[in-house]
Amino acid sequence: MSAIAGLLFFLGDLIFLNIAILVSFKIGPHQSTISDQVYLYIFSNLTWVYLTLVSNPYKVNKTWSLSKIAKTQLSFLFIHLLMVISLILFLKKSYSSAQIGYIYVFFIPIFFVWKIVLYYLRSILTREIFYKNYILVGRNSVSEGIRKYYFTNPDLGYRFVGYLNLTNKLVNEIKDLNQEYEIHEIFCCPLNEENASLKPLVNFALDSLIKVRIVTNTQQQTIQLDSRDQVLQQNLSVFALDEVRNQILKRAFDLTFSIGFILIVMSWLLPLVALLIKIDSKGPVFFIQKRNGIMNKPFGCIKFRTMIINNEADSKQAVRGDPRITRMGKFLRKSSIDELPQFINVLLGDMSLIGPRPHPIKLNEQFEPLISNIMSRHYVKPGITGLAQCMGYRGETQTLADMENRVRLDRYYIENWTFWLDIKIIFLTVISLIRGSDKAY
Repeated sequence: MSAIAGLLFFLGDLIFLNIAILVSFKIGPHQSTISDQVYLYIFSNLTWVYLTLVSNPYKVNKTWSLSKIAKTQLSFLFIHLLMVISLILFLKKSYSSAQIGYIYVFFIPIFFVWKIVLYYLRSILTREIFYKNYILVGRNSVSEGIRKYYFTNPDLGYRFVGYLNLTNKLVNEIKDLNQEYEIHEIFCCPLNEENASLKPLVNFALDSLIKVRIVTNTQQQTIQLDSRDQVLQQNLSVFALDEVRNQILKRAFDLTFSIGFILIVMSWLLPLVALLIKIDSKGPVFFIQKRNGIMNKPFGCIKFRTMIINNEADSKQAVRGDPRITRMGKFLRKSSIDELPQFINVLLGDMSLIGPRPHPIKLNEQFEPLISNIMSRHYVKPGITGLAQCMGYRGETQTLADMENRVRLDRYYIENWTFWLDIKIIFLTVISLIRGSDKAY
């Protein structure tokens, strides 16, 4: 599906580019000769193909979003425009500026409408015909049984990519496959003596947001995969939150707690805080910021507005004595009341009560090149509070060490989750709120 989407993007863009050039010649000033028109067609198309080969803007993957499309494609369009202008300057062709303007005035809206239409069509199709690319590590009776099972049950939506061996090169081989096929799950079928070699694989999968399942057959018998239950009996999830029963337990707790909190507390607190925010400063009651969620998908994180309206809200962290923070905002941030609307996010399923705190997208982009395993935080849903926050790593990240410690604690939570750990974090968070924090500003 990703390769098809990329090809459709490319072919559509070329077709619309040539239509835009044709339209510009029909309605624009008639200063150019036939040979000049042919030059423009050839040069524009060759430039488009060249830029595509160099920058690969049509590499559609699971992290694509409308905002990411806009960023990559706008820069692509701008470079193409500069190269077309160079045709006029250096080859001294007789095109007017209005002629070139007509091309892009017509082309740019269609260019983006085409992207949006295909983006949503792809979203609908992948929901309805969703498949998971999987690989098998280790070729033995266990892995061959799994391969046979999913091959004879295509309605389950699993697509086989290939077998790999458990060697020192395994992680690099999976990286290459993930670039090409977008691997969703890895079924690892080691022999007993190979279990100690799985740690690098598990670490890589967590950082790459790929699920790993360890499948063993202690009796060394051929698995007869005649039902889904038999697959699941052989399937040991690496992380507790990969287990469906644990996901249901966590979601049930999230819904019960958030519904109760919204009815008992937010029902009277929300209108009161909203009134005070409106009296204190101009602007909306809520501040909704795009943040990275589970599997790095963006969502709108809801907070009470604590700052005056400003252009740096998404790019600059709040610092001590920040002049953007309102009088009411200081109280809301110090008491953490500004975070309470996120119970609505929990109700909607974007967040959980407990989990890694979601970062603003700009903050993630800042630290991603510096901390190799930071993406592992998005393996589970983000939380209103988390282990890192109740241990003191909240608010502004002043140093790289602050972020590294936050990531370390978040990874510990993902790898060692239990229901009782969630309960413990809730109590620790309450204690932290009562004591207060010098980082809450």
